[in-house]
Amino acid sequence: MTNKEFDFNTIGKRMPYTTPDGFFGQLKENVWQEVKDSYPENTGSKPSAPRPTARKPLYLHILVQGIIAVAASIVLMLVFRPTLPHPDNASINDVGQAFDQLTTEDQAYLLTVYQEDIFINE
Repeated sequence: MTNKEFDFNTIGKRMPYTTPDGFFGQLKENVWQEVKDSYPENTGSKPSAPRPTARKPLYLHILVQGIIAVAASIVLMLVFRPTLPHPDNASINDVGQAFDQLTTEDQAYLLTVYQEDIFINE
């Protein structure tokens, strides 16, 4: 289907396509004839730009955005839940046993540190 003898270099700057005489002059009128039936004729003038559709009220838009933000926060809290340390249930007996296993020097050091602690001695 292609012509192998066609060479783009021989065209130069001239337009290789042609239109019938008066084509562009009639184009506007032809288009108007096709679309004028979709507009009411009681105005007597050509239609202006189409009217925008009604928008939702602003408070509804803000409410929807708020609900989305709360839902996203809940999902993030569930996914990235911080791992809190579990409270140590050591009894006084466990502490006493651990203290008894220390050397006498370590026991003496801990006793002096506890006696000098300003928060315990208040």
